[in-house]
Amino acid sequence: MLNIPPEILILTVAAAPIVELRGSIPLAVGVFNMTICWAAILSVIGNLIPAFLIYWLGQLWIDWNERHQGVLHRLTQGVIRRSRKVFNDGKYEKYGLLALSLFVAIPLPMTGVWTGTVAAFLFGVSLKRALPFIALGAIIAAVIVSLVTTGALSFLDFLFISPLS
Repeated sequence: MLNIPPEILILTVAAAPIVELRGSIPLAVGVFNMTICWAAILSVIGNLIPAFLIYWLGQLWIDWNERHQGVLHRLTQGVIRRSRKVFNDGKYEKYGLLALSLFVAIPLPMTGVWTGTVAAFLFGVSLKRALPFIALGAIIAAVIVSLVTTGALSFLDFLFISPLS
């Protein structure tokens, strides 16, 4: 068996798409007997790591598309143009970053740091401007998952992927 420190495993699980905090916090507490606070801190840190990677890869994709003016370039530009048009139509621009935090905070599949970061990138929001709101959403999600993990919100258990079941 691999001898991976539990902290590294929790950071990795938290960074994984779809599972994110919903899997890392219950794993840390239930399997590795970490305190809920330490589990949440590690999970939020691990969950935010992909944000940097997503922006970097997104920019590489855009740069590559600019050099290769083919079908993929037109498709990419169409998606970006449509996304930014929707975002810049008044209400999204006004509430966009707060809405981004709330979107990231909902601990359900297809929400979270991965999807929120992709949305921010497509909307043309810089990482420097989006990251505090994405981090706030990740912290809120960690609190919610921690409350469910400790049983405080056990009536919401059906929403979470638990490696313990």
